[in-house]
Amino acid sequence: MAAGGRVGEERPGADRRGPGLIVRPYRPGDFRRVRRIFVDGATELATPAFKRSARAPSNVRLLLASGGTVYTVTASLAWAGLACLAFLALVYLAGRELYAGYVRERLRTDMADIEGHYLKPPGAGFWVAEVEAEEEEEGRVVGTVGAKMSPGDPSSCELSRLSVDRRYRRHGLGARLTRKVLEFARAHGYRVCVLETTDVQEPAIKLYQKLGFCVRSSRPGPAHPILQLLTKVSFCKLELSL
Repeated sequence: MAAGGRVGEERPGADRRGPGLIVRPYRPGDFRRVRRIFVDGATELATPAFKRSARAPSNVRLLLASGGTVYTVTASLAWAGLACLAFLALVYLAGRELYAGYVRERLRTDMADIEGHYLKPPGAGFWVAEVEAEEEEEGRVVGTVGAKMSPGDPSSCELSRLSVDRRYRRHGLGARLTRKVLEFARAHGYRVCVLETTDVQEPAIKLYQKLGFCVRSSRPGPAHPILQLLTKVSFCKLELSL
C-alpha cells in the first residue's frame, strides 16, 4: 500500500489532535517500526520488574539467607556480598527472560502478521501514532495499538499491543490510542472492552482505570515456575463496559 500525502495534508481515517501528531490506521510500510516499538516497550519492563521483585519479602529473605549461608561457610564478608550480588543478578535475569519470552511468543504470532490478525478479520483493527517532521516526506511511527474480537466472545473487544516510544510518553498518546480502540469497539457493536497487562505496568493500569477500566482478575503468568517465583509478576485482566 502506498504512503499517504505530504506533511500538513489530512489523511483518511486519521485522528489529528495536537501539533504534528496523528493517530491513523496501520499501513504495511509501518511493519518494522511497529515491531521495534513493541519489542522496546516490552523488554524495558525488565528493569521495573527487577526493582519491584528485589523488594519482595520472600526475595529479601532469600537474599539474606544466601549471604548468611556463604558467610557461615567462608567467614568472609566479601564472599557473602558476592553471593548477595549473584542472587540479585539472578532476579534481574529472571525478569528479563520473562519479558523476552513474551516478546518471542508475540513475534511469532500476531506481530509476525499484523494484517492477518488485525486488518483482515471482521471487528478488528490496528492503529499507529505518527509524528510528522517538516523536513521529511513521511512521518515516524511513535505508538501502536490493536483491537480484535475476544476469543469465543463476539460481544467483547480485546485491546492489545498498546505501546508508545519512550521519547513521546507523558503527552497523552497512550490515552488517545486507547480511546481510538474504544470508539472503534462502540462503532462495531461490542458491549465490553477487555485487556491484559502485568502488574508491573502500574502507570498503564492507572491510565486504564482513569479511562473507566476496572481490574477484574489477577493470575500468575505462563512463565516457568522458577521465573514466577523470582519475579512475582502477575497478569491483570481489566474490563470496561461500553
